[in-house]
Amino acid sequence: MEVYNKNRDQNNSMHDEIREQNAKLKDAPFKEKLAYFKEYYLKMTLVAVAAIGLIVYILVTTLTSPSDTAFAAYFYNDTGDISDTALIDGFIEYAQIDTKKHNAYIDTTVNYYTDGAGYDIYMGLEKTMAVITTQELDIIIGDDKTIDYFAAGECYSDITKQLPSDLLEQFQDRLYYAKVGETDEAIPVGIYVTDAPKLQEHQYYVNMEPILSFVTNSNSMDNAILFLRYLYETD
Repeated sequence: MEVYNKNRDQNNSMHDEIREQNAKLKDAPFKEKLAYFKEYYLKMTLVAVAAIGLIVYILVTTLTSPSDTAFAAYFYNDTGDISDTALIDGFIEYAQIDTKKHNAYIDTTVNYYTDGAGYDIYMGLEKTMAVITTQELDIIIGDDKTIDYFAAGECYSDITKQLPSDLLEQFQDRLYYAKVGETDEAIPVGIYVTDAPKLQEHQYYVNMEPILSFVTNSNSMDNAILFLRYLYETD
């Protein structure tokens, strides 16, 4: 038994029209074929090309982008130029990071203030916790209130256990103490880097006392320590 399809006659007529038009165009001049193509197929072709181009772009970007992050730092409440990449560019060269294989960056867009709240501050904190969770973030630099906030979230551990002996000796009188988690005892979680030549050169913390802390679950602690050394390099 054949089921009646009310659209069948319409579909058949459309197919017949297409076959008829193709038959007419078979021996038509090139200009007529081109005009027909522009009228009926150009838009569809452009959409298809654009879609294919987007897919190719995504695939190429995914396949050729750095496979992991070799170094990441967040500078909270800094006063530097957000468009200035000289510091991270210099460190990449200093640490010999192959940016074709690894990503390295400093984010200077984040802020934290205890005397106010806002969407930007909230989003910055959420972004920071996200990259900490993925073990991508190595260093946070900020004022004491910022460092205290992340210390309360157990983002740091005793920095004296992470520093090599020469750096521990160099910074032993500039350690910053904070309470980690719910503990009552304050431990050294950071270093005052107010006098770091590289920070001063790029005016990252003018009239401020920045503190540098290592994120406790960093996957690139060697580069984090190397960055601290770099901050005190003088050209």
